[in-house]
Amino acid sequence: MSTPFSNIIDKALVVIRDYSLDTLYEQDVDAFDNVLQSFLIKGVPKFTECLQDLSYDVDTASFNVDLTDLEMDILADYTVISWYEANINDVLEFKETLQDREFKRLATGQNLKPRQEYLTMLYTRVKQNTTNYLWSNFGSLPYFGGGA
Repeated sequence: MSTPFSNIIDKALVVIRDYSLDTLYEQDVDAFDNVLQSFLIKGVPKFTECLQDLSYDVDTASFNVDLTDLEMDILADYTVISWYEANINDVLEFKETLQDREFKRLATGQNLKPRQEYLTMLYTRVKQNTTNYLWSNFGSLPYFGGGA
């Protein structure tokens, strides 16, 4: 069996609120799916502690194995992180406008720190979920009698 990307993306969309993604969905569902799959695929290599093979097939938009709910949750968190990083790095956030330049510069600078702190909190949460995942699979860890 396999786990479709859509199972993980649906979990990520519970957290993501993005009007540009909503608009994209209304205009072109395939483009919407491609964008979210890109965020998921970008997050896959970050889940280095996964005890299953995370190889996937882009053509079928699915992983080659059945992932557990916790594994899907962790991948969904990494998908959210990939989406959030893209939003933090949005060049329009840093664009200076000619009108009210001082206000815009101050507002952008003050906005960046809370966004970076939130990103740190997201990473902390996913690492805690990963630790919980490893503890719940303690017997499967290579050093403790599990697979190689």
